[in-house]
Amino acid sequence: MERGARFRINLTTREIEIEGSEAFVREYAERFEELLAMLAKSPVPDTGPAESLQAPADAPLAADLPSTFGEYLNLFPGDITDLDKMLIAGYYVQSQSQDNSFATASAHNLLKEQGIKLANAADCVKKNQRAKRVFAVEKGRFRVSRLGSEHINSLLARR
Repeated sequence: MERGARFRINLTTREIEIEGSEAFVREYAERFEELLAMLAKSPVPDTGPAESLQAPADAPLAADLPSTFGEYLNLFPGDITDLDKMLIAGYYVQSQSQDNSFATASAHNLLKEQGIKLANAADCVKKNQRAKRVFAVEKGRFRVSRLGSEHINSLLARR
């Protein structure tokens, strides 16, 4: 009887997990190792720092957002992760703020008002930051990046 095995790649929350027999997992692990080696060798185009900070043309504008956070949150699929929920809340707070940024506590409070309790809201922001979906603009203040806006739009497209 073959033992079960698991192969897991995180790449900062874009998780890939393969589970099955040891032979099955080994086959896919080798393929992913080859892919990662190829990606490490290929040059990454430099888009410049300014471009990554701008919202994409198809990102929802503040004027297009529903007037309440609950309405906005209901536009998303029900199976989104806590990281996604924090990103969405941060984007909503940012869209309503004068300085186009958000604080972890403000985004977390919006989620709590909807009955969503995150175990560690600050950790969610840090993970989104590592995934380059948000970036710090000053101590304790963050802004959703272009990648973050694109991720939000991809979640909206799934509904």
